[in-house]
Amino acid sequence: MPHLTRTHPTHALAVALLLSLLWIAGWAMPTPVAARGTVTLLESTATATFDSDVTFTLDVRSPTGIAEVDLLYGSGGNSYTIVPLPITPAPQVQVQHRLDPRIFYLPPGVDLTYYWLIRDTDGNEYASERQSVTYMDTRFAWQERSERNVTVYWYEGNAAFGEELLGTAIRTVNRMEAELGTPVSGPIKIFMYASGQDMRGALRANSVEWVGGQAFPGLGIIIGIAVPGNVAEVRRIVPHELSHIVLHQVLDNPYGGWPLWFDEGLAVYHQETPDIGFDTLLNDAARSDTLIPLEALAASFPTDTNRALLSYAQSHSMVVYIIETYGVEKLQELAAAFRAATPVAVAIEQVFGISLDELDAAWRSTLPAPERAAPPLEGGPSRAPADRFSSGTPGLPTPHLGDGGYFWLSTLLVPVLIVAWLGSLRRMTRPTPDDPPEEEG
Repeated sequence: MPHLTRTHPTHALAVALLLSLLWIAGWAMPTPVAARGTVTLLESTATATFDSDVTFTLDVRSPTGIAEVDLLYGSGGNSYTIVPLPITPAPQVQVQHRLDPRIFYLPPGVDLTYYWLIRDTDGNEYASERQSVTYMDTRFAWQERSERNVTVYWYEGNAAFGEELLGTAIRTVNRMEAELGTPVSGPIKIFMYASGQDMRGALRANSVEWVGGQAFPGLGIIIGIAVPGNVAEVRRIVPHELSHIVLHQVLDNPYGGWPLWFDEGLAVYHQETPDIGFDTLLNDAARSDTLIPLEALAASFPTDTNRALLSYAQSHSMVVYIIETYGVEKLQELAAAFRAATPVAVAIEQVFGISLDELDAAWRSTLPAPERAAPPLEGGPSRAPADRFSSGTPGLPTPHLGDGGYFWLSTLLVPVLIVAWLGSLRRMTRPTPDDPPEEEG
């Protein structure tokens, strides 16, 4: 039985009000409570089978009879999914619930916390102790190494490969703690697959084939691809995805987020292996005047591949500009503003003293200037003359016929038109040598 503490009389009303609010909320944030009545858990287990199911099992007994059973499960926080289970009231009840990870996606390594809410027929309530089950990709024999709050998993390659994974991760965490001015303590798991085919079996259904890694910030989980011995790829993908996890742990709040350009810009910035071609892509867009406005990169990136790559390049360049122009201290102030759920435009003005558009313009001034269109060829007019649709030669005076000129002109033309018409009729009726004779009736 859970330990009970005596409530001071002056707090009784407040406690009663709190319990009433929790009841009205339908256990939206339930906590274990003491059993009222006799409820005995004979079995409470969960088993996870990769790419198949997570099965929760309960066997419970009460002399007064079990009336209702709810399963609560969740991951990465205090948010739980409530599953009312259909039962027939009886002194002993056995129930199961099957969770299909192919429908309700679960990444490998996720820890599910679960417990049961039980009511007997007398209305007494019982909340079981919280338990956990880990959903693992059991297709491979994973090796693992841990340091501080980071654990890396790999199945191909020797211990040196694991050390490279872990060392890269720890360097990134240390660097980001110094830059953001906040310690990182939440657990982080990194699963490194040896091929894209292997990793696709752990991704959500219908994921794009070109993805090389994915972070689940709310769960503290990273999955990626790196062939043992490819140190350059390890030092690209691990810092990039780990940056998303660390930033989430530092900035997460229940009221607001932070712009995508800030998140992705820091991720590219922390890569120890840079992306080839970003500088060229950025400079070409600047010269052709096709850069994307910073405000447009706050919520999402374009779906077009080339524009998406440009979005990453711009985000990285903006983060570098902020650090080199204003210093790490201002980066920390900006992160603190986002952690306080300050709107992006307001945060920029508070920290830098300029508007979002002014920050965008200042950054663009460091790039190549847009190339102007070629000037028109010399030796001719650059546009059509205004009198191009009037009679006479364009640009010259129109001949003047004088008073009655149009009458006398029409008098001369009419006989000429009549003669031409009669001549055409004669040509149409004259027989030709090849015409057959008409038959007489």
